[in-house]
Amino acid sequence: MKELPELIERSVRKSTALLTMVIIAVLSLPAMAAPKTDIIVFKNGDKLTGEIKSLKRGRLSFNTDATGTISIEWAEISHIESLQNIQVETSTGTRFFGHLEPSEEKDVVVVNTGNGLQTLDDADVILMNPIEDRGIGAFDVDLTVGYNFAKAGGVTQANLGIDVDYRTRVRIYSFTAGTTVNDSEEQDSSQRANVGLQYKRLWRNRWFVSGSLTADQNDELDLNLRTSLGGTAGRYLIQSNSMLLSMAAGLQVSREDVDIEAGIAPIPPIEVPASETTDSIEAVLSVDWDWFRFDAPELDWSTTLDVFPSLTESGRVRANFDTSIKWELINDLKWGLSFYSSFDNKPQSDTASTSDYGVNTTLTYEF
Repeated sequence: MKELPELIERSVRKSTALLTMVIIAVLSLPAMAAPKTDIIVFKNGDKLTGEIKSLKRGRLSFNTDATGTISIEWAEISHIESLQNIQVETSTGTRFFGHLEPSEEKDVVVVNTGNGLQTLDDADVILMNPIEDRGIGAFDVDLTVGYNFAKAGGVTQANLGIDVDYRTRVRIYSFTAGTTVNDSEEQDSSQRANVGLQYKRLWRNRWFVSGSLTADQNDELDLNLRTSLGGTAGRYLIQSNSMLLSMAAGLQVSREDVDIEAGIAPIPPIEVPASETTDSIEAVLSVDWDWFRFDAPELDWSTTLDVFPSLTESGRVRANFDTSIKWELINDLKWGLSFYSSFDNKPQSDTASTSDYGVNTTLTYEF
């Protein structure tokens, strides 16, 4: 079995430079904080002054001079006031933009849009984001690391990943990258890696369109590199403070470079290359489901299923399935379990497996 330093070095070899560039780029942006003049009024009458960072997944992220950034359950808040330019989104997908005004009513959010006041039931408000030139504050970044070891067979696994989101009024820009390395005393080590860029445009009534550019590598599937460019249209079927469910469909074009057995073909006697490149067009069917709760321990469960029926290779279907459960240890630090699986019923290489799967234990830090 390889020593731990060697394994970790291999696991990050193809992605460390890219991840480092992204982290440095994000951290180098100026952190332009808004004045801490926002006011939260709790249902018990208490007040707290600070700066609204965001509302998502049923929790309001709020920064004060005394406590730093804290998370407050949205159901505990009666109303809030803010002079920031804030985008407020309801469970129906309707978005409002403006200041948050004080109110004598309880359990409401009053948005001054510049064209009048909009009074919203706070139970219907599921997203809130200040839309200003906030530097690093405009980015949501999750950094995940993990390492597993089993004495039986000397099996080890290391993984590293990063997710970056940047949101404007109606657009979301995302970057993801990750790598996982498996090693054992009885088998050759294997690696899977992925990197992706996504653009999502939000429309009314929870509809959206998106475009993506991805690159994948998987030793278990004999896949040297798969690059894909595509677009989808979809809708959030459920959008609440405890659950998100969306479905999307579209098309993508893919180019695959796969390993094949090198050698000499008998008829005619020519050398066979060790890899082969193919192009294809695929349909895209995606389902994303997130569920979260706030009772101790706080839990976040995310699941994604992507299915790619080929339109140019009869009968071929690929699929990716990922699910992860995370528990919050302390503020912004989560421990979790994740399961990943990739399936291809007709891999391009005769020696490739039709599936690859694994389980990781992870630590994720959100900043």
